[in-house]
Amino acid sequence: MKKIIVVAGLIAFSQAALAHTGLLPTDGFGHGFQHPFLGLDHFLVMLGLGLWASSQSRLLAQQAIGVFLLFMTAGALLGLAGIGFAYVETAILVSLLFVGMALSFGMTSIVPTLRRGNSVCNAPALRWDAGASDTAFPFMPQRVRRSVGTIIILTSIAAFAAMHGLAHGSEMPLDASAYAYTAGIISGTAVLHCSGLALGLIARRINAAGLLRVYGTLTGVIGAWLLFAA
Repeated sequence: MKKIIVVAGLIAFSQAALAHTGLLPTDGFGHGFQHPFLGLDHFLVMLGLGLWASSQSRLLAQQAIGVFLLFMTAGALLGLAGIGFAYVETAILVSLLFVGMALSFGMTSIVPTLRRGNSVCNAPALRWDAGASDTAFPFMPQRVRRSVGTIIILTSIAAFAAMHGLAHGSEMPLDASAYAYTAGIISGTAVLHCSGLALGLIARRINAAGLLRVYGTLTGVIGAWLLFAA
């Protein structure tokens, strides 16, 4: 098992470095579409968000994916405009930890307004229902507590998405193909989100939701590896 983790970490480090040092082609829609699949850190986060969304309500899943795509686009455009952030790579690696934790342990430790419910296969799932926990922030009305939880989650997703977009945008050449490249990246990201959503629903349907925890654990381990190896 240790050997598998070491190999996975080495692969992740090399793939991430390849994706973020200008070694990948950046010409047109096709290259942009490939980019999220070739940088392992981007790939794990984008697929992982879809997997996580599969255990949420339909509304929250749509909001999470929509917010990610919107703020990633905004971040890419800011990167194209020459706006940078010194710790963008660190933020991306932290997003790996965030997604890994969400899939492995759920979000109840971060957002106490959520309640663990039972999914189709009795695996931990987060549900936004009338039975949300009354122990967290008891001075707040129940509807307000749920709204606060939603805002915290979506704000976190927006921040990490902007960092991913900023990293992409800073790599693009400022020419006529830049916007086609951006469109390709967003399309590739949407495919990964939808793939994760579909795979998560299938895993729950066949009583294999435990695989999502495995994915989350590996994502967190790779994120920690890259964070401390950088």
